[in-house]
Amino acid sequence: MELVQTLPADQAAAHNRIKNAIFAAALMLALIPVADAGTTGAAFQTFYTFINDAATGYLGRGIALTGGVIGLGMGAATGKALPAAIGIVLAIFGALGPAIVNSIFASAII
Repeated sequence: MELVQTLPADQAAAHNRIKNAIFAAALMLALIPVADAGTTGAAFQTFYTFINDAATGYLGRGIALTGGVIGLGMGAATGKALPAAIGIVLAIFGALGPAIVNSIFASAII
């Protein structure tokens, strides 16, 4: 005797869409107070300064270059272009990522 009733595939898909919509709405409602943290929140200023300095300084450059070299090395070792492309993208994002993120948050009007 089966105690769990199974739903047809179309009903299960509809229930999944409803659950996902409810989850997304709850997440948006929960994040409303966080939206103000982009311009306020003096408690996080030292953390932001540390992370920004690390990402834009020699540490960030070193990680970006290391990722690029590892990706190029993996691409050369396997004979495939995808690891090399991922390494190059990682190096570019590591170098330009902090500036892009800062410009996104500086221009966002919430």
